Amino acid sequence: MTERRARGTSPGGRGDKRTSRAARSRPSLDTPGRPTAAKRPTRRRPDSATSRKPSGKLERSEHTILGLSTGKAVILAAVLCGLALTLAVPTRTYFSQRAEAVALAKQRTELEADLAGLRDRRAQQQDPAYIRSEARDRLRLVMPGETPYIVQIPGIEAPAPPPMSTRTAAPDPWYTDLWRSISEPAPEGPR
Repeated sequence: MTERRARGTSPGGRGDKRTSRAARSRPSLDTPGRPTAAKRPTRRRPDSATSRKPSGKLERSEHTILGLSTGKAVILAAVLCGLALTLAVPTRTYFSQRAEAVALAKQRTELEADLAGLRDRRAQQQDPAYIRSEARDRLRLVMPGETPYIVQIPGIEAPAPPPMSTRTAAPDPWYTDLWRSISEPAPEGPR
C-alpha cells in the first residue's frame, strides 16, 4: 500500500499516471509520421449564428435592438423597469402632496377672507349708530320722547300663501319598496 502511494496512485487503485499498456497503445505526439493536434485542420459546421460570405469568410450575425445586442437590451430593459418601479412611489407621493398643498392653500385663503368678514362685522356691531338703526328696524324700538307710527295696509303684512300643487307625488321605484320590505320588520298581527 505504501508503494502505490509513492508512485502516485489513488486509493481506488487507479493511478494518476497511465499504465504502460495504455502508454504503448497511444502514439506519441512527437511521432513524425502522424500529424499533431495543432497541425490537424478543424472543420466546423456553420451554425445559425454564423453565415458564409461569398468570399468564404465566416461572419457572425447577431440580433440587435436599438443598436444593442439582445442580451444587453434585456439587461437595459430590466434596469429601466427597476428604476421605474423605484421612482413610481416617491413620484406619486410627491404629486399627491403637491395637490394637497394647493388645496390647503386655497382653503387658507377662504378662511382668511371669512375671518376678515367676521372682523368687519364685529367692528360694525360695536358701532353705536349701527346698534340704534338695527334696534329701530328689527325690534321697532324708538328713542325716549319719539312717537312710533305703524302703518298697516291690508294684504301687505302677510304674504299670500303659495298655491297648492296639483301634481301627485311620483311613486317610489321598485327597489326602494324592496329595501323597505327587507330593512323594516313586518308588523306583528294578532296571534
